[in-house]
Amino acid sequence: MLGWIQHRWTGLFLLFLGLASLVLFLYGFFPLKYHSGKLSNIDDLPNFIDGVSIDGHQVYSSSESSVVLMVIDGLRYDFVTEEYMPYAGQLLKNKTACIYVSVAEPPTVTMPRIKSPERKKEKAQWRRTINFWRDIFAMMTGSVSTFADVALNFGAPAVQGDSVLRVAKARGRKTVMYGDDTWLRLFPGLWTEYDGTTSFFVTDYTEVDNNVTRHLDAVLTPDEKKKPTFDFLVLHYLGLDHIGHLEGARSAKIKPKLLEMDEVVKKIYTAMQEWDRSAVLIVCGDHGMRDAGGHGGASSSEVLVPLWVARAQDFSCPHPVGPGPTVAQVDLAPTIAWLLGAAPPGDSTGRILPSLLPSDVREHLYLLHVTAQHNTKQGLSTDAEYYHQFKRAEKQFSHFLVTGQQSAAKIAKEFYEESLEKMSEYLNVTTTSFDMFAIGVAIVMLYLIATSLLCVTLYSLQPDRARKTSTITRQHNTVSFQGSLVALFVVVLICSIILVTACFITETKSQVCSFTPEWIIQFAAIPFAMALTYFIIQKGVEKIKDLSTLNDLNTIDYLLIGGTIFHSFSFFGTSFIEEEHMTWYFFWNTLMFFVLVRTLVIVIMYLSKKMTGATEVQDKPELAQRMTAVGVGIVPKWVLLIALHRYLRTMNQTGDRWLFLPDTADWLNAPENAFYLQAHLVIGTIGTLLVCIRNLRYMNNVLHIHTILTLAAGFCILSYRISTKTLDVPLEDIQTWDPVQIVNVFWAVLILQFIFEVLSYIGAFRTCGLKPLEDITPATNKFVYNVPKAKTEDHFYDPVMDEPWNVEEVKLNFVRSSSHLMLNNMMLIVTLLMRPHNVIMVPSIFITCKLTSKCMDHKLLDSRSGKRTEVVDILSRTLVHMWIGILFFFYQGNSNSLASVDLGSGYVGLREYCPARVALRMGLHAYAGPALAGAALFCTIAAQAESWKEYLQQTWRATNILALHRVYALVVYCIIATVFRHHLFVWTVFSPKLLYDFVATVFSLQALGTIAQIEALAHITNKLARIFTNRSKL
Repeated sequence: MLGWIQHRWTGLFLLFLGLASLVLFLYGFFPLKYHSGKLSNIDDLPNFIDGVSIDGHQVYSSSESSVVLMVIDGLRYDFVTEEYMPYAGQLLKNKTACIYVSVAEPPTVTMPRIKSPERKKEKAQWRRTINFWRDIFAMMTGSVSTFADVALNFGAPAVQGDSVLRVAKARGRKTVMYGDDTWLRLFPGLWTEYDGTTSFFVTDYTEVDNNVTRHLDAVLTPDEKKKPTFDFLVLHYLGLDHIGHLEGARSAKIKPKLLEMDEVVKKIYTAMQEWDRSAVLIVCGDHGMRDAGGHGGASSSEVLVPLWVARAQDFSCPHPVGPGPTVAQVDLAPTIAWLLGAAPPGDSTGRILPSLLPSDVREHLYLLHVTAQHNTKQGLSTDAEYYHQFKRAEKQFSHFLVTGQQSAAKIAKEFYEESLEKMSEYLNVTTTSFDMFAIGVAIVMLYLIATSLLCVTLYSLQPDRARKTSTITRQHNTVSFQGSLVALFVVVLICSIILVTACFITETKSQVCSFTPEWIIQFAAIPFAMALTYFIIQKGVEKIKDLSTLNDLNTIDYLLIGGTIFHSFSFFGTSFIEEEHMTWYFFWNTLMFFVLVRTLVIVIMYLSKKMTGATEVQDKPELAQRMTAVGVGIVPKWVLLIALHRYLRTMNQTGDRWLFLPDTADWLNAPENAFYLQAHLVIGTIGTLLVCIRNLRYMNNVLHIHTILTLAAGFCILSYRISTKTLDVPLEDIQTWDPVQIVNVFWAVLILQFIFEVLSYIGAFRTCGLKPLEDITPATNKFVYNVPKAKTEDHFYDPVMDEPWNVEEVKLNFVRSSSHLMLNNMMLIVTLLMRPHNVIMVPSIFITCKLTSKCMDHKLLDSRSGKRTEVVDILSRTLVHMWIGILFFFYQGNSNSLASVDLGSGYVGLREYCPARVALRMGLHAYAGPALAGAALFCTIAAQAESWKEYLQQTWRATNILALHRVYALVVYCIIATVFRHHLFVWTVFSPKLLYDFVATVFSLQALGTIAQIEALAHITNKLARIFTNRSKL
């Protein structure tokens, strides 16, 4: 079992187990709504009320009407006033219309289904998209979708189950839709007539709505019998939301757009007066918007939307003038279904809007009875008080039908309304449930994995002598291996018994304990993973004996460790989740303060000793050189870091509380400041190219091929910016180039660069007669196999010539080259994906990593010289690079809200939606800071390693530290999310953070896997060199 804790990639494997455990936690935490699948039918309407006969069809269909549903995307409640919409406001004032406060259930998200490479438009589309699926789902099915429904339904799939449109079609109603084509994706085949408008052109405030309004004259014109030509008309306007996303809710264009929408309301309402049929106009928003634009949170401006209702004739709003009562979006489904003469959708939990209920007492009570009885058939307990209240209401209703007593009708109405209110609350909560068994198992697994990683990490931080084991015979090794298998089998068996017993004792309904074929493999993997972590922890406790290397930790190191540990526990406060960037900004400023103080303390202590003539200073003249390096080297770098980060911090406002404040990005993106925006773009791109060219010194730059390819990639980036009109230069030919083709050439250049590097290392060009490195002296020729002067046991000996070859030297230089090539390619890709004002951050990440490493050099800041500081160096360097990556994650404008996700980067170089490509691009763009900082870390490790063995050891330590931090953060936050699972902000604050942690874990696993692939490639190129290298059999 000792081999598991010694293996170099155990940390990577444990991180994979951590990801699997997180998936199990997400399965249990994000409640899946179990839809009954029942399809309603008009024949299901009751014809008896507690034994008293009633003509259900006649009573239910007596108020059949044509319905116009006008959805204004992004319409806030405070927009429906006489100032913004005078006609609609006047109808409210005259009580010929009613207004309700409709609550849009957070998180406010919509389907990401854009199909175009234009990035600016796509970003606004993604932000516009964050509530459509959820809210339209509620409006048309009468059932609240869950957070998991939103997360699992990206791509706008068809709604499964019953809906208003299905029951309307079953009744032969004519349904018409003009507007957002997402309706067509959600409800395919249910429209009699439609004209979908793509929601992609978000910079268009007029045509996108004109494409809807142009149909009104024809569709509102009645037939020769003065009847409307439709039964259900849906109009979905997008222009208001487009303005809000790009310019905010206080834009000067908001009022003209609302006046335009008011004219549409007037046109529809006026046309309805001429129809010889009852008609209802419903105007609502699918979500609101923040003052700064966007949505996705739980603020009142985002979730409180108006629901405006008016009838064509003989209608007076029963509610007093002013803010209307609060209703739910699910109330629209049974209301519209009733107006169309169709039964409520099968899973509907809503109620009919009060203002539309008929004045006839019998019809009024019958509708309340139908709605309440419909809810009782959805698995409600017959022992609950609301069910008893429903039965009491039913008896009073039947008594009214027999006697006609108004007192019985009044009591029945009160009982029905009380029971309906409680039923709706219960159904909206109980149709979703947490799988606490899965959550508990996942947390236990994450805890065991985190403890295992702690043991692996501490074991790797021991000095070499502490990890050496005595040599054992092959026979003893075989016996030990057999014993380990037996021990593993026993522990797995014990864990399995405990798990099965827990399933039966808790009587859980969790799918984990279902023992179905789909879950049996996952169930069996849990005890096996527990057994592995047990043995790793056991060996760790047994073998971790010497941590003397950690005695050299200084104050800055303790700050890094303490801050990293504390940060995860800060999430017990919701504000620390929403404003996580403030925590990291504070940490960074504190780190810079500590660096400055420690630097000044060291310099002052040296000067005081020198002035007093201390023996230590006189005997060690090298201290003078070190102090000069500290004073001249660190302080200017510190000043540059402070200035750089102070500027970058102002680039993008993020979080929630101060998001509305103007930032540098807003100023740069203003039309009058286009020159400065383009200057940012050019400086950032050229700075990235200079960093990439600097890194070429670590590569096998044969005939300067890498330089040429790097410049070609940079040219592709600038050409893409020119062709997409982001960069305004007088190059008309480039402006006509296809951006997609430019990006394709860019990918080809990067792939060619990688292939060229591998081929040069294995000596493939030698067979072509190319000897590119002959002009380089043997001392600097690090990229070919040669015979070193000194024979050592570490070199490979040719069996024929019996000469040593520099195998490990070439391997080390190969990983140096590959690591820097990886960093260069990532920087170029991120520069292509970044929004113009953020491009400056790409070289800034590299500069920050380099300067911070210099400022924290233990050999400069430690008063004692000659010590080996490899362990504390890698610990502090890994943590500070991790801090830098997270810091730039927030500098870029990201947050823990879904509203900050920028989908536009996912479509660079794509003509249509491709889930895998979009996800990779979007993920790399969002986590560009952590990715580039991590790549810079491993480049530094490779560049500073003096031998192949040292590189492997330092990489092992860094991998373990990064894996430990990721799983530690997961286990703490999963516990926090579980504790606060019933919190008011669980779906708007805690849940989005879980999704971000999931993505971060996936990319962490992929990043560490890439380092493993680079090392594996070093061995593969060594084998391939046997074929291409003529002088040896390598």
